[in-house]
Amino acid sequence: MTVTQDSTPPLAESSAAVCALEPGQRVRFDGEEYVVAGVRGPSVQLLCEQEPCRSAAVLLQVLTGAADFAVLDAVGAPRPLQQVPDVDILDVLDQGRRERIRAWEWHLVELRDGVPPDSAAGTKPRSAYETTRSQRERFAAKAAELTALGWRGVSNSTIRRKFLAYQDQGVAGLARLAIGQVRTDERVIQLLLREVKLAVGESSGWANRVYERLLTALHAEHPSEYKKLAISPATFYRLIKRLGISAAYLQAPVRNRLDQENSPASPFTPTTATMLGEQVQIDSTGLDILAVGDDGFTVSAELTCAIDVATRSIIGAMIVPKSPGRGPRGRRLGGRATRTFDATLLLAQALAPMPGRAGWSPLALAERSDLPYADLVACDPRMTGAAARPVIRPKMVVVDHGSIYRSEHFVDVCTSLQISVRPARERTPTDKAVIESTFSAIKKMFCQYVSGYTGSSLAKRGKLVAQQPLWSINELQDLLDEWIALRWQQTPHDGLRSPLLPGMKLTPNQMYSVLVACEGQVPLPLSAEQNRKLLLCERRVITEKGVTINNRTYNSDALQAYARLHTGITGQGHRWEIRHHPYVPRYVWLYDHRDGQWAEAEFIHQKQIGDEWTQYEWEVATAHHLARGSTKEQQQAIAQAVRELRERARRGPKDQPAPDRTGRRPRPAAPFTGPDLPVRVPEVDPYEGITLPTPETVAAARVLDASVKNLFPGQWSPATPPTVSTAAAPASGQTPAPAAAADTPDDETPGLGSPDKRARASRPRLAASAAGLFRNLTAPPRADSRPPTGTPVPDDPSKEPA
Repeated sequence: MTVTQDSTPPLAESSAAVCALEPGQRVRFDGEEYVVAGVRGPSVQLLCEQEPCRSAAVLLQVLTGAADFAVLDAVGAPRPLQQVPDVDILDVLDQGRRERIRAWEWHLVELRDGVPPDSAAGTKPRSAYETTRSQRERFAAKAAELTALGWRGVSNSTIRRKFLAYQDQGVAGLARLAIGQVRTDERVIQLLLREVKLAVGESSGWANRVYERLLTALHAEHPSEYKKLAISPATFYRLIKRLGISAAYLQAPVRNRLDQENSPASPFTPTTATMLGEQVQIDSTGLDILAVGDDGFTVSAELTCAIDVATRSIIGAMIVPKSPGRGPRGRRLGGRATRTFDATLLLAQALAPMPGRAGWSPLALAERSDLPYADLVACDPRMTGAAARPVIRPKMVVVDHGSIYRSEHFVDVCTSLQISVRPARERTPTDKAVIESTFSAIKKMFCQYVSGYTGSSLAKRGKLVAQQPLWSINELQDLLDEWIALRWQQTPHDGLRSPLLPGMKLTPNQMYSVLVACEGQVPLPLSAEQNRKLLLCERRVITEKGVTINNRTYNSDALQAYARLHTGITGQGHRWEIRHHPYVPRYVWLYDHRDGQWAEAEFIHQKQIGDEWTQYEWEVATAHHLARGSTKEQQQAIAQAVRELRERARRGPKDQPAPDRTGRRPRPAAPFTGPDLPVRVPEVDPYEGITLPTPETVAAARVLDASVKNLFPGQWSPATPPTVSTAAAPASGQTPAPAAAADTPDDETPGLGSPDKRARASRPRLAASAAGLFRNLTAPPRADSRPPTGTPVPDDPSKEPA
């Protein structure tokens, strides 16, 4: 009986092996040697000569499937199994080689059977190939015949080698001989693969460098067999070609070789997630766009993005300017790129709806999208007027080994938000395959259409890109947010399929609607106090002068309550927890862990700056200040430098457009501050709770139909002071008695004093308060209204009322 066993011998094209089981053969099964007593149907009778009691009838499938099964020879060694030939190997040969193999098959069949394969029945073999002759005689005759036909390299040994290959594996054996077997020593191949792997991370070079290193390694590890193992350059190039290594691969850019080396072996396993936020991938990449920085110079842009694997929704995207700093290594100032706090802001952005903005397309709003808008607003009122981007709370984030994601602050924030952090394997981009493909799609669908696009390399950059009209970082962020809500979230994705209709592709918003209907949503709104927990933390001692953070001193009455006060925490002493915002460094907050209260403090030189500013502007101003030979301790001078920097940004460049008729100049772009993170408690409105009056309920005031001189009757002081005493009023018809002026100087008026006082008294003035004047104010009635009760109506409006 012929049976098939799975095995994988060296250089075998097929994993199937064939052996014949016949009675009397010896086999190894279950650690013992047996003799095949008989084969009956699917079972085999096995006889154990040493222990007859262990004889058994075993199913053929169980026998051949055993791990130690083997057919033994006379000495007890396993016999080699005959491999099933793979005739598909002919497909890898060209047409000429296939025709030559078929020609060899014709001659080899004649050698074996005596007649060619296409001979008619009853054909007698030629005398040189009669079966009565020996194989050596027939091989010699065939070699002479082929040589006479013009075939080259045909000898008796060649005929014998091809005959045995054809007899063993048929046409596949001839194809193997045509392709050529690897005869190079295995140790040479292992050293060659090692040298090629070591050259992956080195600078690009030619293949001869690897060849020289291979010979050096052979001489170092096998000095006694060096001459035997050394190969020629021609054999080296043929060998790397068989191994799938091209010379162009060794000359390719290092990045391409590293990417190819880190590529996983197939079959590939896709990244899957079935719940919202089950896996969120975060990464950063260059945006390939030039933009205008806060200082007016051209800067590159860097994108940090977070994508939900289950819905392929971009739940957070942040563009950050990227520019080098000034100063020696380790003490550079003014540099900017994605930092730990930016990744923290990305998490806060994912937990809050993205508000719609003026100028956006109405289709970019949630109420015009496939999101369940009414249900979302009922669950989270913050969704009112929001953009068409869902709010997904991450349960686990997958990040790489970048310093911003390995920082304690980022891990602590994720822990406080109950988000687990899973780092990807080093140099394994397939662990974040979704975010990597998302970056490629963003550059293809968004970046290349934006003014200032540079391409992925210098070789792909156009001419005069920096002279094009460039966007600011804030404007780029606004464009990207609108594109995400309008295009990305509402475009069918190949990786999103309906479980009921697999042929139907869904958009990220549609997939979110399906999943949120299954598991629901619990919003996580963060208050101002909770947002402060996301800020950067420093431990500082509070002194009478306040607290110093990043070379800035902050102080306030609330902060002074903790001056020289012990925290009560072992190992911290007087160092309190201070939170600060790099994009809003005007304030810092001290957290009192005892009662959960916050103490706010302001920068002591904030009034000198008088405007909003950022940590980046402070670093740039510090760099300019140090370049003039000053020191970092001069905080007031640095604050003045920040003010001058903001003033220059406000005035704009020298070649800006002239002001218009009103004298106004174009307003400069606002400094980059990242996504808005409310950290200050809003001030209490003193008019809160007071209803605004409606115009219908307000009574109109009376019109004062009177001349100006009658507005304040009897309230003007006399223009000239009296010259006589009014202490005693004379009777009618009597001459007033002159006042005694014995003690009054000649140059003074009685009762007024010096001439300066007389001048001030001669000026018109109001003799009562404004409230009293208006309270006593009366006006003549209008023609269409009745006078108030008890108010006399004068005959002449120009006369004063009695």
